[in-house]
Amino acid sequence: MTPSTAEATEAAPPRTAPRRLGRAVGAVAVTIGVLVVAFVLVGLPLYVFPAVDAVPAQADVVYVIGPPTPARIALARELIETGAADEMLISVPGDALAEGTPSRGRFSACNLPGGDVLCRAPDPATTQGEARLLAEMSQEHGWDSAIVVTMTPHVSRARLIIDRCFDGELSMRAVADQPSGLGGWVHQYFYQTGAFVKALTAPGC
Repeated sequence: MTPSTAEATEAAPPRTAPRRLGRAVGAVAVTIGVLVVAFVLVGLPLYVFPAVDAVPAQADVVYVIGPPTPARIALARELIETGAADEMLISVPGDALAEGTPSRGRFSACNLPGGDVLCRAPDPATTQGEARLLAEMSQEHGWDSAIVVTMTPHVSRARLIIDRCFDGELSMRAVADQPSGLGGWVHQYFYQTGAFVKALTAPGC
């Protein structure tokens, strides 16, 4: 071997480092992929296919929790018209019924004398606040059973929280105003998971 060839051989960088780096990157990618798949699978029964209840023969109130979308209110009205519930309780934002607000027209049926729609703003404006509101209103009106209407990804968490505050018979129903597209579902997965962790670490009504 000539001196120039020996020098070139000694100067050549080892080829094992890029291979090791490639294997490490591949292992990280596989791990991330497994975690993502596990996250999606665990979330399926909680957010995509949660347990919903059959419509009871008779409930005292159907409760629309926020946001009170037209689809949720329409389902609540259908339940009243079919005789499944006597009254409707709607969780509304704090300023929803104030004079001059754009949303006031949406809730024109609220709190009318002799009407069957009650609108109240929970405090705080969270699922826990809505659960407390149902408990307070149930004591005031003597309600022993309630149908709660929300969107599908929210059903499991809402059931957990409301069960802590409401002692009556609870039926959870989902409405079809689902997240829009992949981005909407990704947002709901992360949002609901974070909120679930918060609810599990802060038990009680």
